[in-house]
Amino acid sequence: MPEIQLQSLLIPIVILVVVLGFLIALMLLSKNYIKVSPNRAAVISGRSRKLPDGTVVGYRLVRGGATLIVPFLEKVEYLSLNVLTVPLATSRAYTVQGVPVSVKAVANVKIKGDDESMRAAAERFLGMQPEEFHKLVFQTLEGHLRAILGTLTVEEINNDRQSFAQKLTTEAAGDLEKM
Repeated sequence: MPEIQLQSLLIPIVILVVVLGFLIALMLLSKNYIKVSPNRAAVISGRSRKLPDGTVVGYRLVRGGATLIVPFLEKVEYLSLNVLTVPLATSRAYTVQGVPVSVKAVANVKIKGDDESMRAAAERFLGMQPEEFHKLVFQTLEGHLRAILGTLTVEEINNDRQSFAQKLTTEAAGDLEKM
């Protein structure tokens, strides 16, 4: 008789342990399964991987999808792929004729979505506060704005604004792409 009672108690305990184990495994899985929206890139670091060009890096990128991370070995940080609006204002910038001018402009900057650009951005900007990133972009664009103003006359700045904007875009694009 005591053997039957022990068996009848053992079956519910085994079922309870299996259910609890399943719930714990499910909880761990859901905690380490990350979903990345299309306007963000997840940079998962901690384990090395080989890129298609043969380079070995200590991170992987996930953009607009989902992945499973390995607890204790990997960590996740995010890069924003949203457009950043940078207001530019320079005062007392000198034209080619030596005339001081003040210029106000707005630039829209975004991290390109290709793998090479995102790897470069991850290596340079990951962990940087948004204010620091904004300041860096502002200083880069402001420097190019002043340099371009120094090559133009006041008439060229006023009359051909499209050409002026194109020169700024062309000039700054190289530096911004390297970043």
